[in-house]
Amino acid sequence: MISDKPIHAKEILDAAKNILLIDWPNADVPGVLLEKGFTVFCYSPGRYTRAQIEKDRLVFQELDRIPGPIDIVNVYRPEQEHPDIISQHVLPLGAKVLWLHPPIISEKTRSLTAKHGLTLVEGISITEVARM
Repeated sequence: MISDKPIHAKEILDAAKNILLIDWPNADVPGVLLEKGFTVFCYSPGRYTRAQIEKDRLVFQELDRIPGPIDIVNVYRPEQEHPDIISQHVLPLGAKVLWLHPPIISEKTRSLTAKHGLTLVEGISITEVARM
């Protein structure tokens, strides 16, 4: 399922609690999601962290285990990395939604998510939807 309609994306986000970010364009992404009450995890090569606001600052606490369950994996990485992201993060963490952060869109990723029975959201920023 592909969403370019804000209402559909809003329904998907409203049903979520735990979000994993794999890269993001600016600090607004984890910051807005945290402000809206989501639990936000992040992945940097080789480690998972949990984003938190402490004393009005965004901080990342390293985790000693993989997070889970994850509802949405939000990705701001090039298309060629999407197959590995799906196989190494989306599927193992039980996420049902892959959200591509604009301007990233991908026909190949649409096919891959459909093959795995995942919902794909693209064409709209997760922070834009969270602010609705």
